[in-house]
Amino acid sequence: MFVAADIYKKKEIQKIQQNLVTYLKLNYKNLKLVRPENFHFTLVFFGEINDTILNKIVAKIAEIEFQSFQIIYDRIGVFPNSNNARVVWIGLNETSERSFSEMSNTVTSKLRELDLKLDKEIKKEIIPHITLFRTKKVYLNLNLNSIEAKFIISDIIDTISVKKSIITNYGSIYENIISVKGK
Repeated sequence: MFVAADIYKKKEIQKIQQNLVTYLKLNYKNLKLVRPENFHFTLVFFGEINDTILNKIVAKIAEIEFQSFQIIYDRIGVFPNSNNARVVWIGLNETSERSFSEMSNTVTSKLRELDLKLDKEIKKEIIPHITLFRTKKVYLNLNLNSIEAKFIISDIIDTISVKKSIITNYGSIYENIISVKGK
């Protein structure tokens, strides 16, 4: 289970994902590409939780009021670092990160009211990003300095959702438990 901010420009992000794999001359067999329908910004990741805690989380998320805001995607990044990349992602410009951080703080402060002993999950520093792909059993040494953002994609954050991840043989499927629209 996790709380996420939903996005709209999934086809544009998929195009960047595919162009990046081609540009970096990566072998698809070493990658696990995120499917476009699964693109999102994770706000808080819970892992497996019981129904009692889920119901409390859903009730708190339903109380949240936030202002919808525009975001700009303009950079590519990796986790943990460029020499040992396991995750490649697309991120936001500074202004968008500040707006995202404000919304993220609204969500985490609401969840702190529950006192569910989820401090580790809630305190974790959030780098707003959408995972494009992960590596399979290999680390990539990527010189991201050579990748200039030749794209600027505008999107809007107007919905946050509590999502359930269902693991299948074909990858994860996300199901929205509750979604809250911004103003």
